[in-house]
Amino acid sequence: MSELAQWLEALVGGRKTSQATHRVLEVLRQDPGGTFDLSAQKVADRAEVNVASVVRAAQFLGFRGWPALKHEIRHRYLATLSTEQLLQEHEGPHDSPARASLEADMANLRAFATQIDVPQIQRIAELIAGARRTFVMATGSYAAPGAQLSHVGQYLGHDMELHTAMSTGLVSRMRLLRPGDCVVSCAVWRSTTWILEVTKLARERGANVVVIADRRTALSDLSDEAVIVPSEGASFVTSMTAAMSVTQAVVAELAARDTEATVRNLRDIEALWRTLSLVDPT
Repeated sequence: MSELAQWLEALVGGRKTSQATHRVLEVLRQDPGGTFDLSAQKVADRAEVNVASVVRAAQFLGFRGWPALKHEIRHRYLATLSTEQLLQEHEGPHDSPARASLEADMANLRAFATQIDVPQIQRIAELIAGARRTFVMATGSYAAPGAQLSHVGQYLGHDMELHTAMSTGLVSRMRLLRPGDCVVSCAVWRSTTWILEVTKLARERGANVVVIADRRTALSDLSDEAVIVPSEGASFVTSMTAAMSVTQAVVAELAARDTEATVRNLRDIEALWRTLSLVDPT
């Protein structure tokens, strides 16, 4: 049995299903990695049920509908691949790799825009605004959304810092976390184990946890708020476009919470830049 089929079995958890749901699940079990690009109608045709049965089967597994389940299946499959296998997965008759990359980013952004939970973004902004300090954790290229969030968050007067590696320094900083503080963990495709372990520790110390991920994981299970984003690129490089959009949206909400305070903070940072001659005035 494949890893994806085992995952589906775990979601079912021995519960009884209707005959229609059972048929849909059988299609997924037989070829879970191959159903990601099928419409709900095509899955229904394979299972010999109607589209509503496909939707109900997805909801039975804990998803809003077929698109959300299809996303999860695809990103779980991608997480089983090495970088070389990812490259091979996306080999094809591209006239332009650059254009293919841009189109993948645009597709991810469109997909995320259709599913964005605005109240959730607002809740994340509230968690950060209410925290004495916020740690943002990410590794490698996945640190890009974290860098944007922590850097601009500091502009707005929030005590935020980015951590990209496990170290004794990080452990010392973690000791300063208190209940009500916040940890934002970014983990797409394959995340390092230390992010999971440090997030567990932060949770045990009473911190609120926000996760930006491309699928449900043990990390997202720890979170107060988990934002699931599409991240598939056109090559072996994971797309950060949707994840960056999450952090941009959170920053926008933070700035809008108190516009007067935002203006004061931005004026202060501009004055400091000028005093230290950090910005070219031309």
